[in-house]
This record gives sequence, structure tokens and C-alpha cells, in this order.
Amino acid sequence: MHGKDVQGSETVRQLAAESGALVAVNGSEFDIDSPNNGDFGGFEGVPQGLYLQNNVLLGTPNNGRTALLLEGLQGQAAVDEISSETRITAPDGAVRVVDGIHRPAGHVLGCGGVGNDYRASNRARTLQPWRNTTCHDPDEIVVFRPEWGATTPTPVRRGDSWTDPATGWQAQWYADRAEFLAHTVDVVMDGNWVVKQLRTPAGGPIPPGGRVLQGIGEGAAWLRAHSEIGKAFKPGSTVRGRDGRSVTTPALSAVAGGTPALVRGGEVWLNPAANGMAQASCVPADLAPGQKCRANNTLLQRHARTLAGVTAAGELLLVTIDGRDPALSVGATLPEAAAVMKWLGARDAVGLGSGGDTTLIAGNTLYNRPVDDWGGPLRERRVSNAVVVVEKP
Repeated sequence: MHGKDVQGSETVRQLAAESGALVAVNGSEFDIDSPNNGDFGGFEGVPQGLYLQNNVLLGTPNNGRTALLLEGLQGQAAVDEISSETRITAPDGAVRVVDGIHRPAGHVLGCGGVGNDYRASNRARTLQPWRNTTCHDPDEIVVFRPEWGATTPTPVRRGDSWTDPATGWQAQWYADRAEFLAHTVDVVMDGNWVVKQLRTPAGGPIPPGGRVLQGIGEGAAWLRAHSEIGKAFKPGSTVRGRDGRSVTTPALSAVAGGTPALVRGGEVWLNPAANGMAQASCVPADLAPGQKCRANNTLLQRHARTLAGVTAAGELLLVTIDGRDPALSVGATLPEAAAVMKWLGARDAVGLGSGGDTTLIAGNTLYNRPVDDWGGPLRERRVSNAVVVVEKP
């Protein structure tokens, strides 16, 4: 669960109290407002990757990253690599893939999106996941529901126009902010996706129970060309596992992992490349002759960890490991965390948010020691969402 809005953040203790949870741990990694996040998108709490609650897609996955699924097939939890696609069919029959759900347009935290995404750090075009890295896309359509909050964000112009030397593709940004905003639009709809208003510049109220399609660049041009007041768009989403089959169930909830898979089939098994945890030098264009990709050093750093796993009997394991305090616990590397989950009997496992996010609440009591920095004071960090265990109704 999340707090009042998907875009916001609350402590795990607050989320536990609001849901009446018996137990709660932190869930997704998210777009945190931190000196270490130089490309902050302006909304602390936007989940990095998949967020699905009661079969409603509230955040799209960084395609192919490992995630924790709750109330999945046969009502059990599972760990799987997840991709999704959302399409909209316009009143005139035109079809387009939607770029994102509940995030600032043009700002793809963790990359792994669709369309013309490129990494902010080196302008390399990519549709692959890159953990804790931002990709940009100047031509997007993003969906907003009331779960986001009261209003859609005003799009932010990022960067200048440039041409990809390999393909000739041009990222078309505008001369100034005013010109950029003139090429944005909100298509405001009711709960049946019937168009009620086109709003330029984008950014404004989300109707109660309604939907908004926000477009920038080519996405805005497409929406203007195919929207008609009084007529409806038709949406459709698919959420699939690594075998290509749908994982959707009426009660499915899911959060993206913050790490690679840790255990698969009862054995320690990590897939860092699929989860965007490879060095920047692993971009083919950046590799020197004979140079090979190296595993991201975050695999071998010790941090506090929040871990989730499923046993062969279908039991859900929620585990926290403290860190950043040499007197008590320095934390665990990802291989060490994987070994812990195997020892506890996990058939499959993945990590959730870690470091200062790691929090375990049971009965309104804090059961671990969350800290932001090595040797720092105890501090319960505000997070995007939480995995909560509640009594059956």
C-alpha cells in the first residue's frame, strides 16, 4: 500500500497504522529527494518500476526487472521478472503504446521504458533497465488516475535538442520553457475514458474518478490529432512474467525488487544484468577494445537489506537485516543476503528497498534499527510504499 497519494511518501509505521497491519516492511525503491540523486523528478515517492495494487497498475515496470507478486496465481506470492504494455485506442481507431503511469512525463526512473528513451548521463539510447539511473524521453504519453493526487504535474523541459550520431534520430526539445509548454497537453476524461477537455499547457486537476492522458512532444501531437470531445479512448494493459504469460489475477498486487533475484529454485541465483546492475562501461559504445562488463560494485557493498521470498509451501518470508552500525551489524552484500534467504528456506527471493529504507514494523513496534548513514542516529525514513500483512476479512 501507499499513503494518501502515489506521488507522496510516508514512514512504514504510518502505512502500517493506516492499513491496520500486523506486520509491515518497506516496499519499492523510489525517486528520493537526496543529494545522491542529482536527477530528482520533483515527487518523492514515485516508485522505481512496477507498482500494482488490487489489479490496478499504478506504476509500470522497468521491463524485465525482478518483482515480488502478492495474491498472484492460486492466491500465492511469487518472484518473477515482469514486463508490461499499456495501449490506448483513440476514438478514430488509432492505437499507441503508453510510455508510463503516474510519473513526470519525460522522466523514466530506472530506465527500461518504451519509445525514444535515452540515458541522462551519456545520452545513449536504451530501453534496458538501469537501476537508480534516469532516462529521458521527449515524446511521451503518461496516464494519471486520482491515486496520483489532485492534479497532474506540469511537465519539465529537460536538456536541449541533439542528434544520435549512430541513427540520426533527433531528440526534439524546444528553444525555451514557454515553447515547450505550448507543445504539451492534458486530455481530461471521466472514469469511462470519455474525453471532456483538452488542456494546454499540461498540468491541472484530475477529475474525481477520472483519468488524464498527458502528452509531451510527439505524444502531445498524437493526442491532439486523435482526441475528440465526447468520445472515449479504450485502454488495455498486459502484465507478463518471464515466460511471457499473463500474471494478472483479480487481487494481484506487486512491487518491483530493488535488487536482482537472489534465490531461484531453492539455490542462490542472481541476475544483475537483467535488473540494470551493470557498470556504465557495459554500454557497448563505451567499451574499450577487449574490455568486458563488470558486475556493479553495489553487489558487494554491505547495506541494511529488506528481503522477500517464497518457500516451496507458498509461505511468504519478509526479512530485514540491519546495517551501517559496526557495533551491531554492518549489513550484508547481495550474495550474503541470498545465502540468508536460502538458509531460511526460500524457493525464490528478491530484495526490496535497502539502506535507510529498511524498516520492519510489527504491532506498531519498530523491530529493526533504520539509519540513513554509517554511525548515524535511528531514523524512520519516509518511503514510497510498504508490503503489509493484514488479518483476513
